[in-house]
Amino acid sequence: MNVEAQKKFYLKYRIVTRGIFYGARMLSEQLDREFTYSEYGKLKKVYSIWICMNAPLHIGNALTEYWIGKRDIIGTMPEKKKNYDKLSVIIICLNEKSREKGGELHGFLNTLLSPGMNAARKKEVLLRDYGVEMEQEMGEELKQMCNLSEAIEENAMRKGVRKGVRKGISLTKNIMRLAGEGKTEEEISAICGVSAKMVREIMEA
Repeated sequence: MNVEAQKKFYLKYRIVTRGIFYGARMLSEQLDREFTYSEYGKLKKVYSIWICMNAPLHIGNALTEYWIGKRDIIGTMPEKKKNYDKLSVIIICLNEKSREKGGELHGFLNTLLSPGMNAARKKEVLLRDYGVEMEQEMGEELKQMCNLSEAIEENAMRKGVRKGVRKGISLTKNIMRLAGEGKTEEEISAICGVSAKMVREIMEA
């Protein structure tokens, strides 16, 4: 699984295209690590997750997934989805000013990454609204992120926010991993300590 934070929404390339490239690279890197030639059944599905801050208002808070699908053109080819759906690109768009607030995941990430909210306020909101209690290490990183709020762009975003995102998004990674293992929404909710609503949003993405 690869997680990236993206400050600018419009670039010279499309984010989904870059995500597909990263996913393809993660698939090929499994050779001689997860499987050897002729053991393709051991190939594990990969996820390329992109958190896009400052999404334009016409997109706002959105969550989109691109995956490998199947279309029978002539006749029917019986095949289990798990055998071909090996790559997903998930794009999470964030915009604090959008009227469309999105789901619970958007609220969590908008709080975590807000440049206008200090660390103490973030810890309060994350615990109150999302049941996420910050550990000491994460609390220190939140302070660093807030101190860099004016410089949250460019290198500061990559060094400070991206590190914080990796900590915060680990929650999402755990939910997706547990879902892949066949855990129910209730089981995942109990294990991760978040609401079933947030679990459902990620599982249905």
